[in-house]
Amino acid sequence: MALVRRAAVGRAQVPGSLPVPVSAVPVSPGLPSAAPVSPPVPAQPGHEMAAAVASKPAHPWAVMLGLGAAAAGGLGAWNINQMMSPAVFEVGSDLSTFLAMFVFATAVERILEPITRWMPGRVEQERYEKAIADMDNGVPGATNAAATYKAAMDRARGARGVIMWGLATGLSTVLAAGAGFYLLRQIAATPTWNGVPVWVDALVTGLVVGSGTKPLHDLITRMQRQSTSIQTPF
Repeated sequence: MALVRRAAVGRAQVPGSLPVPVSAVPVSPGLPSAAPVSPPVPAQPGHEMAAAVASKPAHPWAVMLGLGAAAAGGLGAWNINQMMSPAVFEVGSDLSTFLAMFVFATAVERILEPITRWMPGRVEQERYEKAIADMDNGVPGATNAAATYKAAMDRARGARGVIMWGLATGLSTVLAAGAGFYLLRQIAATPTWNGVPVWVDALVTGLVVGSGTKPLHDLITRMQRQSTSIQTPF
């Protein structure tokens, strides 16, 4: 049986796509014309488009506060060294040194954890969440408000991160100087190494501990893998 190919009478409109113009619909001779398709409806004057606001870096006052806290820790370490001169804490191996630093960083994080509730970012996050709820409810202007509050929330989080870094570094530096726990002297080849002043060594220790437990955990894991590969080469 021979198949008869018929010309298309019209085009179906796909939901969500643009309407097909009338001139684009082919009409064969002898067949009824396709029904005219309505032109696209222009957007209403109050139609709200998606908005985006660029996030700004942390506030300058937050950067100055974080650096000031770290500098205060270095000054405290210098005073402790001048007044007390604690003995250097000795650890058996490099891996034990980083494990002790991991415990040190965990303790500092737990000490500073209650302070985070007073850090910047909570008000901006509440405003952003409210704007998102207004968007779901179709409140006019909610999209622009959400974009603005999102940028403000990101900036507040950046300020909070800088301030918490400064506080953690300053506190870690003072604790390291008081306990005689110096990173550079721990990993030095000789126990009596005096390449840098003690308070500088305490500040370096505070900078490493103040970065948090995540970098230390990654470094310890890498050292463990290297040690395992050396012990079992095959």
